[in-house]
Amino acid sequence: MNMLDFLSIASPSGGATAITLTDGRVLTYKELRILTTRCRRSLQVPHKGLIAINTPRALEGLACYLAALADGQTVFLCEDSDPTLWEDFVNLYKPDVVVAKSPGALDALLERTGYEHATDGEIPVWRRSAGYAGAINSSLGMLIRTSGSIGAPKMVRLSYSNLSANAIAICKALGLRGTDRVSASLPMDFSFGLSLVNSAFTAGASIALCTRSASSDLFWQYADHAQSTCVGAVPVTYRFLRSSGWDPRDHPSLRLLLHAGGPLDDQTIKYYATRLPGPDRGFVSMYGQTEATARITCLEASLAEAYAGSSGRAIPGSGITIQRPDGTLARDGEEGEIILRGPGVMMGYANQRDDLAAGDIQGSTLNTGDLGYLREDLLYVTGRKDRQVKILGRRVNLQEVEVAIAAYGVTAAAETIGEERILIVTDDPLGARRACREIGRKVGLPPGALSVVPVQELPCSRTGKTDYRAVRRILDSQQPKKLDDPGLKL
Repeated sequence: MNMLDFLSIASPSGGATAITLTDGRVLTYKELRILTTRCRRSLQVPHKGLIAINTPRALEGLACYLAALADGQTVFLCEDSDPTLWEDFVNLYKPDVVVAKSPGALDALLERTGYEHATDGEIPVWRRSAGYAGAINSSLGMLIRTSGSIGAPKMVRLSYSNLSANAIAICKALGLRGTDRVSASLPMDFSFGLSLVNSAFTAGASIALCTRSASSDLFWQYADHAQSTCVGAVPVTYRFLRSSGWDPRDHPSLRLLLHAGGPLDDQTIKYYATRLPGPDRGFVSMYGQTEATARITCLEASLAEAYAGSSGRAIPGSGITIQRPDGTLARDGEEGEIILRGPGVMMGYANQRDDLAAGDIQGSTLNTGDLGYLREDLLYVTGRKDRQVKILGRRVNLQEVEVAIAAYGVTAAAETIGEERILIVTDDPLGARRACREIGRKVGLPPGALSVVPVQELPCSRTGKTDYRAVRRILDSQQPKKLDDPGLKL
């Protein structure tokens, strides 16, 4: 497969609604196809190109995403205008075309790095003027950042087949249908957010396009106005909504609440499961990784209350096994590494433009690095093999955080509280706070998700290494304030 036309998979009628916008506009599938055709003309390059899109949840940005895939180009989506992130990306991957609002924060960077502004109608396009940057594999459809990447942006390479297969499997697992209206409730450069949009179009359903967080009242006002039937959110958002008294029964059109991005406590799962009863309705927990395109498992809504804590069964077309450290298969109920086999497994990673010419090196198999066990064919995720954690739905390597802080001349230990905050324990709090502001932007976490905990001396072992048990005791003794700030929700 050397291209992907999401608008043709379900063959919806031209008059069916494709997109609703917060300003009241509605686009049919016929109108969206016309817009994507215009975008294809604006994005054309004389060879297979890399198209970077800065505003994927704006109408023109979404249309450019669909157009680029349908034209056989490779797409990179980013909802963050952080200049450092973009400068690293431009220097390493040399995109052929950048779609960015103009005038905008990226203008000076793009001018300085050899791009020419060439707006075509409503599509703000910047073209690389330095010539051909290098070959791209014919199957490569998308680059997407690994969650919580620090420093030079490491990318997951996804094929058109990865994107198509995962979207189709999610449609089947969730029972999405053409009458659904899926809210774009999460950033599209986050694999969960991307899967919401891809699976909606695959089902011939419509998108309620909005950049508000599902933790805000304005989001739900628009969701009600648009008659959204399906909304996805990460654990911290569901906990916040529950604590604020939000009730899904107050939103009559709502059919499915989707949860992914990290574990959620049983009490919160049961709260939502009992408030969306009935056939074809409910609260659905899922587990996934960017390296698997998006979703890996799905716990159907009818099992949510009885099997709270499980991530469910593998999505259609995929299979999961649990592997012991020696490579043998674990028994039912025995913990080991989660191994995925299926058509959604990435082609591999990329660190620079030259890597985009590479083929598939995974062979449809992914060692996830996550620990878990299977019981009655249901998956339970228990943790990580390394120091990677999920914070606000983003995977972050605590070791990388410490290395990044050390680059600012600060020695620190990184630990977590739940899935909502990284605590930076250090004897240099001022330096650490400056470092955290920069690191937070690179990781894609909001201010406050990295908190500094000052100590007189960082605990070390006799060999000079950080004593993480002592660090944990310090944090437990201080009993950090519980995080419930709605401003931190994705």
